[in-house]
Amino acid sequence: MNVCRIAWRVAELLDSVEECPDDQIQEQRVRGTVQHCTDGPGRRGTISSGMIVHLSSLDSFFLERSNKFYPSKNANNDGRQINNRVIVSYHCYFTIMMKANLTPLFLFLFHVNSSTRGASALSASDGVRSLASTTANGVDCTSNFCENQIQPDFLLKYRINVPQGTDPTTCDGCTISMETIYDGDAWVSIAFSTTGQMTGSQAVIGIPGGNGNVPQKYNLFGRSASDVQPMSQSQQTLTDASIQVTNGQTIMKFTKIMSEPNEIPITTGDNEFLWAYGSSPPLGYHAARGSYVQNLSTGASAVTATPNKAAWLAHGIMAFLAWGVFSPFAVNFSLFRSLLPKGSVWFQLHRALNSCAYALTIAAFAVAAAYYSKEGSPHFDGEHQKMGLAMLIMASVQVLGGIFRPHVPEEGEKKPPVRSAWELGHRVLGTTVLACGFWEMREGIYLYSQKYSVDIDDQNKLAVAYWIWIGLMTASIGIGLGFFKTKKQEEPIGGETEEKVKADEDPEKAAENEDATLSA
Repeated sequence: MNVCRIAWRVAELLDSVEECPDDQIQEQRVRGTVQHCTDGPGRRGTISSGMIVHLSSLDSFFLERSNKFYPSKNANNDGRQINNRVIVSYHCYFTIMMKANLTPLFLFLFHVNSSTRGASALSASDGVRSLASTTANGVDCTSNFCENQIQPDFLLKYRINVPQGTDPTTCDGCTISMETIYDGDAWVSIAFSTTGQMTGSQAVIGIPGGNGNVPQKYNLFGRSASDVQPMSQSQQTLTDASIQVTNGQTIMKFTKIMSEPNEIPITTGDNEFLWAYGSSPPLGYHAARGSYVQNLSTGASAVTATPNKAAWLAHGIMAFLAWGVFSPFAVNFSLFRSLLPKGSVWFQLHRALNSCAYALTIAAFAVAAAYYSKEGSPHFDGEHQKMGLAMLIMASVQVLGGIFRPHVPEEGEKKPPVRSAWELGHRVLGTTVLACGFWEMREGIYLYSQKYSVDIDDQNKLAVAYWIWIGLMTASIGIGLGFFKTKKQEEPIGGETEEKVKADEDPEKAAENEDATLSA
């Protein structure tokens, strides 16, 4: 503990600390404040509620490390002392770094340590992580502006205005004054929600140069720009509202009634807030967004964990494998069949890959339907959802058509019209559903990015990589189509009989014979 003793000496030069009884190890937690004593020179430090990591989660991690490295000690009465010393030492180092503004270094070291050892900086049951807050301990948010540094470039200030005749708990007729400061020139927004989701929320949006530089209240009916609709004029009750760009910063100010008819109420306790800003002044797709829980009385805030991320990621991966990999390769094996070994190889590969694509389509559809129900969202409400249903129907028709297709004519027989019609329909429907799949996957990337606040730069990089891959697949199919038509027009090579050429070019019959043999 000598290092900790030295560290506390450094702390005395940076900030004031209070005395604790010597040789006492104790820990006290209250909402918004963590106080702890060390077994060092009897000192106590304070950390605000705006810490970016829960100390309780750090405790679990440090205890795990102690139990791992001191199993024999922890098996006897020395165990609690060892555990206390481990916790206190890390708390000590963390407090010193907080005082010296070295928190990012501590968090980096903690992240590396927890990642390499398989520990998590947050308990899985927490579901939230604290936001960095610049609000000092003990600040009264009804008489002073409290601050929340939501992002490094986005600051929120607020104050609860309590009228005479009421109190902060009852808060009849209370209003809230808010100010957002964004380090850039773009539209900004603060929204109020009951679910933490964009759809169904209500927002105050400031558009520089728009609406007379006065922020307006909006209903968020969906995720697209057309679904963001201003409230009626009778509901535009904001006062002291302004939006301006000063010295490269977009500053929005307004005062809002906390409880209004037909609007989501704002309480002095915990509230679900959303924030967003764009990449330019005109209202459009946000450059960054997020949701968090804000307690207006204490100033404490925590990012809400958007649920079901793994499920929707799995949905997207299955869809990409189905329509971005298996289906295009199935088409290419059909078009480049002459380059494969003679016989039914191309047909077996074509059928196997399309079967995998169809199975993954069913699985992706089932995941989407299940989690839309779990999240309480309406089914088949958007273009992506409707297209997904249409694709499932078209893919099912395509599979059933392949199973019950008209058989290949025997040698010497003329191809019947029903077979010719089936081949044309099979190719047209296959091309249609594949093209729909290309669009559907891109739309899915957009929706996932919106739902989980993917950085706009990362989204653009993924979109570029996606279209490069789809471009390669499309080009290979186009080249294959030309190659297939060229081979069809070639005359039989000398010495080969017409029957031999037919057998090589039309191995579907051989595949059917193989299937019949296996069934027998």
